[in-house]
Amino acid sequence: GPIMFESEAAREAFLERNSRPQFRMSVEGFNPYRPEDEIRRELVNHFESCGEVFRVIVPTDPIVDRRAFVILFGHDAEEKALQLNGSDIGDWNALVKSAPMDQENEYLMAQRYKKSLVDALVNDKKFKFGIAVWGYDTSLPEDEVESVLRRHFSSCGGITHVYIYGKRANIYFSEEHEETSALGLHRSEVSGFRITTRRLATARRNHSLAPGQSSRRIGYTRPAIMIEFAPEIGRKVKAFKKIKRIVKKVMALRRMKEAGKEKATTKEKFMPSSRMKEATKERVTAFLSPIILSPKDYEAL
Repeated sequence: GPIMFESEAAREAFLERNSRPQFRMSVEGFNPYRPEDEIRRELVNHFESCGEVFRVIVPTDPIVDRRAFVILFGHDAEEKALQLNGSDIGDWNALVKSAPMDQENEYLMAQRYKKSLVDALVNDKKFKFGIAVWGYDTSLPEDEVESVLRRHFSSCGGITHVYIYGKRANIYFSEEHEETSALGLHRSEVSGFRITTRRLATARRNHSLAPGQSSRRIGYTRPAIMIEFAPEIGRKVKAFKKIKRIVKKVMALRRMKEAGKEKATTKEKFMPSSRMKEATKERVTAFLSPIILSPKDYEAL
């Protein structure tokens, strides 16, 4: 039904509020690992002189994006916000740009995709139980270290995954009693080296953080698999964003092509074949020129 107002003044205030232009700004330069509420408070205080700060979106994961988005209401809000580019906010300088809606949408889609990757990882049964091992012969190649450790811990049960990085290795098991058996090999000898074992921080022991909750929460340890697979997740998210941009370009090309066909249909009916070919060539050039695709983009088409 219709919106009811307590008074004419309330109605005028509502109309005034909803008739003002809205602007979306992106902000970079802050440390994205700080608490979200702290970053949000700084941005609200810094941009409130530009207009009404309607919303502030703080990046929850720097792998996806390190930008924050500030949505402002006000006729001169965008111009005033751009004047804050390079301004000092405490211990950092703000890089301020206008941000079309599609940039925010891309960020949100990438964030959802990254969350799906993380959820699949933390719920994977292969990584529920594990130990950290160090003290082995680090002069050996990584593949040889893995083979040696697999043989040494094979009596404990089913090893699901081994990750070697420098002087330390993570070894995962499918069952808790297998993890316990592996911990029992603490101070045992592997090829003449006495090893140290310790229970590994897993997603099972460190429940997911609530939205906005800092990973610096007391008692929380980031699961080892999150550190181990961070580079791969980062590569997948970047590839996802690139694919989305390519799809956007392709869709724009198709729309321009269809529009060109519709405009030329009538003229082409009365053109000789040679002129029709020339017109087709010109039309193709026209709809390709505004959008420059890289050679790899063309391959993807």
